[in-house]
Amino acid sequence: MKKGIILTGGLGTRLLPLTSITNKQLLPINKKVIIDYSINTLIQLGCKEITVILGGEHFSQIVSYLKDGAERGVHFNYVYQSKPSGIAQAINLCEPYFNTEEKFAVILGDNLFFTPITLNTHSNAQIMLYNTREIKRFGCAYLQNNKIVEIEEKPKVLRQDCEHKAITGCYIFTKQFFTYFKDIKPSTRGEYEITDILTKYLDDGKLNYTNVQGAWLDCGTFETIDAAREIVRNEELKEIMQA
Repeated sequence: MKKGIILTGGLGTRLLPLTSITNKQLLPINKKVIIDYSINTLIQLGCKEITVILGGEHFSQIVSYLKDGAERGVHFNYVYQSKPSGIAQAINLCEPYFNTEEKFAVILGDNLFFTPITLNTHSNAQIMLYNTREIKRFGCAYLQNNKIVEIEEKPKVLRQDCEHKAITGCYIFTKQFFTYFKDIKPSTRGEYEITDILTKYLDDGKLNYTNVQGAWLDCGTFETIDAAREIVRNEELKEIMQA
């Protein structure tokens, strides 16, 4: 997998007043900023060409920080999403860069994976699942006999006949994504939901999953940023003690 997408839009309203002057993905997590961790995940997956989706008021800060990618050994393309119309719509804007790719990776710029993601060997689309007690904050995958049977966006009531796991902000898609997008409609909140795309893959028997090993955080609140900093500090201390 040589190509990836990272989404850096969003208003970051839960992180005001910091995000009134700074893009959320540029907030520090110890010696790095949030987006560094997401980019490293794409690089670990093999991506050499990364399309950065920009949005919000401070998108130029992302360009100034990332530049062309040469310092990281990758190449960055930039695409601007003028309205926050959903993750699926943002990815669809990137079709000119991906219409010949069989598979590509997508990550949300505020998602931190603290251990490398190990994909399964299937050639289909994949989602990364995580066990959390706060599952109602996220998209949910319902499983029976280790197979996904339903996808639901931020469920209010969980199905009791299934195992349920949170869908993290990292995905592997095939070029079929762009065909599926043509058939979905905006949700009641006016967004093209990524869960609608995942359901299309599921209905066609083309959706697999990987369980995330180690910690994962969606750094959209002060509490999760503090938790991320604590995890990184502990890892740094562990390396010092083992040196």
